[in-house]
Amino acid sequence: MANHMNQICPDYHGKLKEPLFPFRYFVMFLVFMATAIEFSSRCVLNVAILAMVGTREEANNNLTNYLDPQSTRINFNWDQNDQGMALGAYYYTYAAVQIIAGSMTDKFNNVRLLALSQFLASLCTFITPLAAKTSLTCLVIVRMVLGLVHGTTFPTLYSLVDRWFSTTELSWAQGLLETGCDFGTGLSMSFTAWISKRNLWGGWPAAFYIIGILNLMFTLVWIISVTREPQSNRFVSDFEKKQLAVIVVNKLEPTRVKKSTPWLKILTSLPLWSVVISKGINNLVYNAINTKIPVYLESVLHFKLESNGLINASFYLAVISSELTSGPLAKLIITKGWLSRTITRKLFESAGLTGIGLSLLAISYLGDQPNLIVICLILSMFSFGLCVGGNIPTIPEMAPNLIGTTFGFANTLACASGFMAPAIIGVILGDEPESVSKWTFSFKLMAGFQVIALIFFNLFATTDPQPWGDHEKDDQVKETELIESQSIKIISKNLD
Repeated sequence: MANHMNQICPDYHGKLKEPLFPFRYFVMFLVFMATAIEFSSRCVLNVAILAMVGTREEANNNLTNYLDPQSTRINFNWDQNDQGMALGAYYYTYAAVQIIAGSMTDKFNNVRLLALSQFLASLCTFITPLAAKTSLTCLVIVRMVLGLVHGTTFPTLYSLVDRWFSTTELSWAQGLLETGCDFGTGLSMSFTAWISKRNLWGGWPAAFYIIGILNLMFTLVWIISVTREPQSNRFVSDFEKKQLAVIVVNKLEPTRVKKSTPWLKILTSLPLWSVVISKGINNLVYNAINTKIPVYLESVLHFKLESNGLINASFYLAVISSELTSGPLAKLIITKGWLSRTITRKLFESAGLTGIGLSLLAISYLGDQPNLIVICLILSMFSFGLCVGGNIPTIPEMAPNLIGTTFGFANTLACASGFMAPAIIGVILGDEPESVSKWTFSFKLMAGFQVIALIFFNLFATTDPQPWGDHEKDDQVKETELIESQSIKIISKNLD
């Protein structure tokens, strides 16, 4: 036992000085930046394409207050189908690779895996303008490769934060991870519009170059700073390593016997499917608002793009505020013992799904009241962020030893919604984006989907570790956990 105690926390009898700024908080910041960088490179095309296509007259109509028609170059004559192909290419490979990426995360070093994917993503972002100028086919290929390499980001990050942060900090780390997505999206869209309007460094291509360079710089910082676990990181103080020893002890490789992934049990797990369905439907609405609501604001509510920008910014602010608060609030409820862990997750997920459904349903009956409709859209986005206290932490709680694999599986439908949402609404609207009745049907359809997710999640979701999610444990690990429970008390006393 003594030898194992020294392996967990060497010299645990000693007194160590507490650092002013724990290094794991810098790692938390890098996790935030990882998703921000990913979504920046993903979404830069969403705005840049407005400067890339169409006629001068169309640019004047669509890019008011964003792009200067006197300076912006119109290079491509792509129709709506071509534009849809360019924008949707990313999501086909991004969704398809999720399960494979999750499995790779559990089998390989997740830090190196993310570094490789970020390096390749920076190259894809950097060559996007050249690919677009070559042909639409080349652009589609580059976007598909970008989606493919980005597929590893979320499984690797969720696996990483589970190793680096205590249970009291995990909700903050997960919240920042999700917040980075919206921060990166809003920042890249605003920056791309700004640089395209001023035609700086060649206009819209410069947005890809700058984001690609920033992505490469981030990759270098990531490689230098982050390791798979804090115990092997040279920047982490001995004091902090002792604090985090209880987390790392569960990840010690010598105590595990690798087995094949129990795919049959995973695919037939109703608790996991409840998360898959809820997460997918949740993201369906998010992507519908992200891709199609600007058309609704302009065509039906008659907001000019200047107002559109402010409204879209309020969407992301609403999501960020709820993502940052719902995780810690759920953790507080669980820690205080006010509700069980499973009931807390269901409460937050139900609040999110219900909020989205009611907000969208209300829009259908508000008629010609654009300001109230915008408020409802903001509320729906705020409700979306409550998933950080709901389905997001449920996966690592349900399958603590298969986080990457299960998250990749659960995230597949959510990623597929990136092309499903605009496709569904596009089929409903057809050539009538100004049709109030068709938009009303779209909102009611999305609201109805929330009911399905609400039923499945409340019936089958659980935070209890599933037998298939704990499949790598053997008798040696059980003995380790018994020793660990006794060592934690000793470590805590020496840290006081």
